[in-house]
Amino acid sequence: MSLFKGIVNLLTGNGQKVIGTKDNDQITVDGNVNIAKLKAGDDTLNVSGNADFISAGSGSDTINVNGNAGHVYLGKGDDELNVGGDLKKVFAGSGDDTINVDGNLGKAFLGKGDDELNVAGSAGIIFAGFGNDTVKVEGNSGLVSLGFGDDELEIGGNSKLVFAGPGDDKVKIDGNSKLVSAGSGEDTVLIGGDSKLAFLGSGDDCIEVGGNSKLIFAGSGNDTVVVDQNAKYTSLGSGNDQLYVGGNAGKITSWKGDNQVMVEGNLKSAWFALGSNDLYVGGDSTGIIRTGAKDDVVWIEGNANKIFAGLGNDKVYVGGSANYIDMGFGNNEASIGTLNKVFKSWSGDDKVLIGTNAGCVNTGAGQDQVYIGNNKGKVDLGLGNDTLTLGSFENGSYANGGWGHDVLNIIGDADNFSIKSKWGYQYITDLTSNATMKAKNFQEINFIDDATDNLISDFDLSFTNDLKALSCGCSGDVITL
Repeated sequence: MSLFKGIVNLLTGNGQKVIGTKDNDQITVDGNVNIAKLKAGDDTLNVSGNADFISAGSGSDTINVNGNAGHVYLGKGDDELNVGGDLKKVFAGSGDDTINVDGNLGKAFLGKGDDELNVAGSAGIIFAGFGNDTVKVEGNSGLVSLGFGDDELEIGGNSKLVFAGPGDDKVKIDGNSKLVSAGSGEDTVLIGGDSKLAFLGSGDDCIEVGGNSKLIFAGSGNDTVVVDQNAKYTSLGSGNDQLYVGGNAGKITSWKGDNQVMVEGNLKSAWFALGSNDLYVGGDSTGIIRTGAKDDVVWIEGNANKIFAGLGNDKVYVGGSANYIDMGFGNNEASIGTLNKVFKSWSGDDKVLIGTNAGCVNTGAGQDQVYIGNNKGKVDLGLGNDTLTLGSFENGSYANGGWGHDVLNIIGDADNFSIKSKWGYQYITDLTSNATMKAKNFQEINFIDDATDNLISDFDLSFTNDLKALSCGCSGDVITL
């Protein structure tokens, strides 16, 4: 054992136990160190080899280990630790500490100060503790807990577990992520690869995934979610959220809030409980969509299986074919390329445009206006003073004006049609195609030269430009692993 006082320059061999003094010491070990205790001064320790155990004491110390280090305790001061090899475990204490590891890191406990940790290799476990900490790991990371404070985390490889905790945190993961929990602050999460599970917590958070996403829970804040490829399940929570998916989406849900959602590919299902929601789907196939109690906009470029519009004055566009559409209550507008099975609305003054009706249309109560390019199926206008305009019809089709003063307009010259009445029905025959449609409860039947199919007001799709431009960027504290 060697005891020194004041400023010391020491050269020793391997296997030494070094104890400093209460003064400001400078100790150089040419070889390996078993134990080094620096005590109260502002000390400097240089070790050319490996170090098993180092205790920095209460001063603001600088420790340089060229080789590997075992256990390092940095104490109360504002300390700096530089390790040229691997570091097994470090306790940063209560000061504002800086830790640089050129190799791999086993465990790090950063304590109460505003600490900085840089790891050139991979890291096992990191607890950032109290303070505004900055952590950078160039390789892979195991468990990272950012604790309290506005922290920054950056991981160059893959990440297993990240818990951001309270505070406005910034997390950047260049590789794949298994789990990220963003906590209660306003957090930013950037994942370059795939994301398996992400919880955004209660703040106004932003998450951007460069690859595929399996599960994202956005929480209660006004959140921004960007997934460049496919998203299997996304829950937008109760805030006013924005979601962009560059590929296909599995299931999307929200509870409260006015949400904007854009899916470039196919969508399996979406459920919006409350709020006014805007949804755009650019793919060929959409499964089931349920909107909530306010005014919603749904735009489907391709085909849709089922849409339930709920309450509110809703607007629905399906560019391809639709199997089942329930517009619910409200003054609704719908434009559908081809209806295969069922379209219905309950009450409200609706405007409906259908290219080809091969199913059943029931507009319910209200003053409805319906334009159908080619009627191959059935139409029932329900209760109210309604207007039905047909571009053409096929043999065996049917139209019922329902209760009220209803008008049937057929595009074409009256000389090309015949009308026969029997048992309260009108049998309208197109003399050119020999197709006959059965109709009843129309107070007026008119043949017109032309009719506009522009019943539907313009859809405001400006939100899609905003969603395409979404980017979380990187702000606040960052931890890199």
